[in-house]
Amino acid sequence: MNLKTLKLQTCAPLAICTLIGTSAFAGSFDTVPVIDVTGDGYVFADPAEGILEPGIQSFTEEPGAEYSNTGNSNGILNCLMAYNPDLEGCDAPRGSGKRIKTRLTGSDGMDIRLSTQSTGDVTEYYVFGKTSNLAGARMLGFQFELGTGSGSDFVAFDTTDPTYAALFDVEFTDGKFNLPDGLFGNGGNESDTGFFDDTSAVMSTDQLTAALIELGAISSSSTYTDLFGDGFLDDTQVPDGFFFDMSSYDETADEPALIAWYNVSAGAWVYGNVDADAITALETELGMSVGYSAESELSDEVVAAMQANGLISVDIIEDLRNMNLNFMIELGDVDGNEVTLRLVPVFSDIVNETYTEYQFKVAGMLDGAAEIPYLDLGNAALYQAAVSEILALDEADQLAALESVGFSFLGSFNSLSYELGRAMTAAMPEGGVNRSSSGATLSTKGMPNGWSLGENVSGFVTARGGAASYDRTTNGTGYDVDTYAFAAGAEWQLDPTLSFGVMVGGGTGKADAQSGLGSVDADALSIAVFGRKAFGEGGSISAVLGYQDLSFDSTRNVLDETAVGETDGSQIFAALKAKYLFQNGAFTYGPRASVEYFKQKVDGFEETGAGAWNLAIGDQDGDVVIASVGIMGEYALPQSTQETLLTGALSLTSTSGDDQLIETGFVGLPSTTVPVDGFDDQWIDLELGFSSVLSATSSAQTTLRGGYHGSFGDDYESHALQLSVNFQF
Repeated sequence: MNLKTLKLQTCAPLAICTLIGTSAFAGSFDTVPVIDVTGDGYVFADPAEGILEPGIQSFTEEPGAEYSNTGNSNGILNCLMAYNPDLEGCDAPRGSGKRIKTRLTGSDGMDIRLSTQSTGDVTEYYVFGKTSNLAGARMLGFQFELGTGSGSDFVAFDTTDPTYAALFDVEFTDGKFNLPDGLFGNGGNESDTGFFDDTSAVMSTDQLTAALIELGAISSSSTYTDLFGDGFLDDTQVPDGFFFDMSSYDETADEPALIAWYNVSAGAWVYGNVDADAITALETELGMSVGYSAESELSDEVVAAMQANGLISVDIIEDLRNMNLNFMIELGDVDGNEVTLRLVPVFSDIVNETYTEYQFKVAGMLDGAAEIPYLDLGNAALYQAAVSEILALDEADQLAALESVGFSFLGSFNSLSYELGRAMTAAMPEGGVNRSSSGATLSTKGMPNGWSLGENVSGFVTARGGAASYDRTTNGTGYDVDTYAFAAGAEWQLDPTLSFGVMVGGGTGKADAQSGLGSVDADALSIAVFGRKAFGEGGSISAVLGYQDLSFDSTRNVLDETAVGETDGSQIFAALKAKYLFQNGAFTYGPRASVEYFKQKVDGFEETGAGAWNLAIGDQDGDVVIASVGIMGEYALPQSTQETLLTGALSLTSTSGDDQLIETGFVGLPSTTVPVDGFDDQWIDLELGFSSVLSATSSAQTTLRGGYHGSFGDDYESHALQLSVNFQF
């Protein structure tokens, strides 16, 4: 995703991408006009509130009407509004849910294609709209455009073209864009004044032409700018509030009352403008005086009482990321059957300089910490200076600096877990089979068995060292992984075709991020159970199920500072492997297949050592599934004084891992969710090995074993060596 150019691509979740209505010409909107919605956003349908898909309907009660009063909807009977069959017209009462709810979910904005029909005249429509910022960064404005098509095929109306009036008699005529009045303004439907201020927080209209509206900073309310800056907050940047369910005290209350909000910079809960009846009900509910006055801090005793009360909840103040969109569209007969309304967000320079979703989220996090006053813990000037320094770099260095601000190699935690877990599945005894007239039986031939522990019981030890390289993914820096692991266990043979065993192991590994961004160290302790079964004339199947306890230490280099972290994790691993071998003299060969599963968890942690650049990282939870199919062979060297066996295998392996969204933020500040790409790749596995009996007597045997395992893929490569000396008594 290139954030410097507009690329509207796929149909968003909950967007309706079916053709609702078609006609040959245009002049009024169809009753249910949505053709489709594409890009980084969608129209929200909420059946619980009566809003049905596709989320938009139109009323045309006065065809050909043009209104002089465009500052509000009073007296206007033509409109676009939310699709609620219970709403019978544009004059539905205030608070009835008329607003079309759009949600912006990324950098590129959204296109809404609307079907129209001919009236032979010009009709003016009032648009009741509201959009929510779920993009991942604060917005400094919007652009509205009218045109045709969508995505890369969008063509804006060109009002300077002489043919425009004849072909596209469609234009914007007026608009107002503000945060809900319940927060800033007249109080909306809940009270007599806004929770924060009685002055509306309005986005400036920097340009209004027939086909384009450009909106800029919020500057009308000094209270807003003092607390939240001049931008439109993202969902991750809005503060928490105390909400009081007053339905037991006021049967007309249709939603919880906002009582107080948490000011991060002050480290305190603060009252807003709250209706006197709500305060009276609150004191009755808590059985205590709450010491209310607007803009005063709550005492610790009141906070504790509110937190303990079941009618009072803590939630984000959603309306701080909701913007009311009120504007007029003048629609005439159009040569075509549709009109596209494009809504594009405008971001700060540091956010605009990004390409990937990960870079976008990190830039949004940094921009918010630098420019949102209520989030200032004394580090805003430092963040602002860093933004200026990053913007002064060339493009490659800009992106590298941004990736150091975030934890761009978070994927290495799961990769280390996988490599240490696969060392255990590789240590599982597979062995071979003895072929006889009565069928296959289990054999210790070719497996790292050590010494006899008693009747039908044997032991084994194995050690493994490996190196792997993970190339860069879309949202993550590449890294190199080194691991060392050992395992030891015992196997009980229940009958000639069936056995089970247990093994324990340990391992250590390190991932070094490319470009010197840092490293992650991991240690593992493992326990597992396994079993083997022989079948047919040369078949065997083996299975293992195990658990690993993991610990991690991380180092991250960020803008001349070093952040360190430590956390714990765990992994459940399982594998099922099968092979069927045929014998031709000294040569044994046949197909093999396996499937392995790794369920990984890493606990959240907070870094130290880097001051304002320390990050709080949320829990990680991922899955990796590996499937492999191939051929293998064994060759017993003839005329050898020792019993020497050469082995080899070639397999095609495919892996599928979960993409994750990990909570990440500067310590003490709200977090965002950064993407961590899953481990998805295909590669060729090559295995080569040997075993040779060095000495053997009637009571003891010493065997030297060694092997190489290599994986070769486009984005993943690994090499592992295994060497053991085994004893059987």
